[in-house]
Amino acid sequence: MKKLFTIISFLIIPLILWDCSPKAEPEEITGMTFYEDAAVKFSIKHPQNWIVQAVPGSRVIFYSSKGAKDRFINKYEAEGKAGAKIDVYAKKLDSGKTLEDFMASTKLFDAKTYSKPVKVKIDGVDGFKQTYSFELNDGTMDGEVYYATKDGKYATAVIFEAFAGTLHGYHKYLEEMLASVKLAYEPEEKKPELVLVEADPPSQTLTTMGGEGYTIMIPDNFTSSTGKAKDAIGSRNYIGDRRADCNIQIDVIDATKQQNLKKIVDDNKAKYGNSTPSATSLGGQSAYVFSYTPGRNVQSRVYFVIKGNKLFRITMNWFKGEEASYLPVFEKSIKSIKFQ
Repeated sequence: MKKLFTIISFLIIPLILWDCSPKAEPEEITGMTFYEDAAVKFSIKHPQNWIVQAVPGSRVIFYSSKGAKDRFINKYEAEGKAGAKIDVYAKKLDSGKTLEDFMASTKLFDAKTYSKPVKVKIDGVDGFKQTYSFELNDGTMDGEVYYATKDGKYATAVIFEAFAGTLHGYHKYLEEMLASVKLAYEPEEKKPELVLVEADPPSQTLTTMGGEGYTIMIPDNFTSSTGKAKDAIGSRNYIGDRRADCNIQIDVIDATKQQNLKKIVDDNKAKYGNSTPSATSLGGQSAYVFSYTPGRNVQSRVYFVIKGNKLFRITMNWFKGEEASYLPVFEKSIKSIKFQ
């Protein structure tokens, strides 16, 4: 009898010792902070003291400790640190691909390991949840995975996993983290920023330019180009970069067949709104000038002068809204004209 008791005691004591082995506990969380992906904008609240491993525009993983990280990386070793990880993975859906396709492609384990998908809300949109678990030497490895797409272009998976049956110990934090999730979405294509640089008004500094039978002083930030007058033997257009409706154009016309300036002016009245020309002088020569409005908010003057066998038609245009900048300096230019 004594021998039988000894044998039974020998068998029971190891069982008692095994049952009294320390139970795995969740790893410490000292506080929470936010992570946001700068490229596709997914974000999540996560334990501030956990190890962060990020691939911008694609993924971020948080490990509860280095030991946990090593165990997950080494293909879920059968024994080791009873740690946990949080994995947020975002992927652009290829043409024709669905959220269900994304769900299938992200699974690490056999499809039979996962529960049937359950509908859930994530970041205010419909998504799916699946759970899974399998036995290891130190207990179960448990996981939860959530899937959703915000814009139909990017899909996001949020995965929670823990060893040694400790996942339930994190649930208070998991609920907080899941509620904080913002899903990835396709960023708007950045358009080049347009910087409008307004050109300067006409310079008060004048420079002398020569034409066919004349010289004129124009603002030194103006340029000279060939004018478009069809009836002229020579035409120059003086203009700045600020406004296309502010310029001085001098057309030189053959006057060998008509030297009567008054008749020439009268014959041209219809072109200038039938306005009445005024007699004046220009460059030491008798002249006539029309004042008229060729278009909305634009004022013009056109001078007619004969010198030798040339008729000079000098047109000055300016924008009424910037008259104070243009008219005074244009008048100086007109007064500077000298005929040769």
